[in-house]
Amino acid sequence: MLYMPMTGPFAIFALPFGAAKKISFNRSMQALRFIFHFAFSARGLAVRGLALLGLVVIGLAAPSRAAPPDRSVAGPVAAEARQKALTELFAKLRRAPDAQTAAQIRGFIVRLWGHSGSATGDLLMARAESLMKGAKGPEAAALLDRIVALYPDWTLGWRRRAQSAVLQGDSEGAMLDLDHALGVESRDFMAMRELASLMRALGRNVPALELLRRALEIDPQNDPLRREAEQLEQQIEGNRI
Repeated sequence: MLYMPMTGPFAIFALPFGAAKKISFNRSMQALRFIFHFAFSARGLAVRGLALLGLVVIGLAAPSRAAPPDRSVAGPVAAEARQKALTELFAKLRRAPDAQTAAQIRGFIVRLWGHSGSATGDLLMARAESLMKGAKGPEAAALLDRIVALYPDWTLGWRRRAQSAVLQGDSEGAMLDLDHALGVESRDFMAMRELASLMRALGRNVPALELLRRALEIDPQNDPLRREAEQLEQQIEGNRI
């Protein structure tokens, strides 16, 4: 069973170290769903931070019993925990037994990517997305420029700026932004697929196929992605005949 000691109003999730080794794949998925529901329904970064650190439930490691870090190191500690959680999620995505399980894990990864780690960054992104939906391209582009300057390691910022560039007819600029996103996070399968789509539109089918194959190595249970790669491969082979 999950061990959930309470500290003040916040729950810190943990498993005994020995039990962490025994948890089944399905049980770990239940733990993930519970943690993510808590993390992203809760208000305030303090609550989200504690809940996200609960990702140790899925087998990262036994959490430290030491006192919480002071504010001067909270940022680096949270970033390290986030990267550790992502690494575990990507490992689970590669060995997911079926498409449904893979979709759940994929959703967890996308949710983690959706947060900058800063309340200010998240608010700026929400505003930028609202401007894009409202067809206010120049205003959205200016705000996204600010976001990538403030948070250069946040891949969502680069992907959103790429989408903004596409809306303004700047495919080359969009590809540069997506390439930058992959420089920040080489496992960003969303950036791979978006970049492949832009390359296909420009007739660059071979590098597009390479990107789709890279994405499939990361997410092998993604059937739509597999079909897209197979169709492009057939198209390339047909053009060679």
